[in-house]
Amino acid sequence: MDITLSWDLFVIVFFVVILAYSLIIGRDNTLKVIVGTYVSMIAADAAGTLFAKSLSGSELFMKILKLAAVGSEQEAMVFVKVVIFVVLVILFAVRGAFEVDTSDDRSIIIRTILSVVYAVLSAGLIISAILVFVSGVSLLGGGGGQDTVTALWDVYNQSQMIRMIVDNSNVWFSLPALAFLIHSFYSHKETIM
Repeated sequence: MDITLSWDLFVIVFFVVILAYSLIIGRDNTLKVIVGTYVSMIAADAAGTLFAKSLSGSELFMKILKLAAVGSEQEAMVFVKVVIFVVLVILFAVRGAFEVDTSDDRSIIIRTILSVVYAVLSAGLIISAILVFVSGVSLLGGGGGQDTVTALWDVYNQSQMIRMIVDNSNVWFSLPALAFLIHSFYSHKETIM
């Protein structure tokens, strides 16, 4: 069997790792990761933009760019956004000061299906967020394909999978929230006073 390294293989492996992790931590913690991912997306986008605006053009910033072998200020902003996003997602997953507690009044088959659905949605959300950040598009400031960083453009053209994820990122961004909302309508949790 001949395995060649490609962006598709990287995305598949990353997707499977997130999927496996989500199944290990369970449905409620996966929902916690999803909520933390949404918060992390907005915080990382805003922090990366602030970083670029505050340090853009400064002599210290240009020295850091050279030292880090980053080609441009836009690439530095993308790098900062991705790093902040990943760190925040991990921190929310491990130390987030909130809990998600769904009811378990369904059969084991339904609970397993929901766990798998949330695991897939979590993986898709995280991967699409990273790819959108890498593309250079701001979630808060809008932007479109014309703003895409040229480094991703080459990968985008070479990989059908990455093209599909980036083109459908709005679907990946909305599905976890909609699934959680629909699940909430069908949950029958009783509260004891």
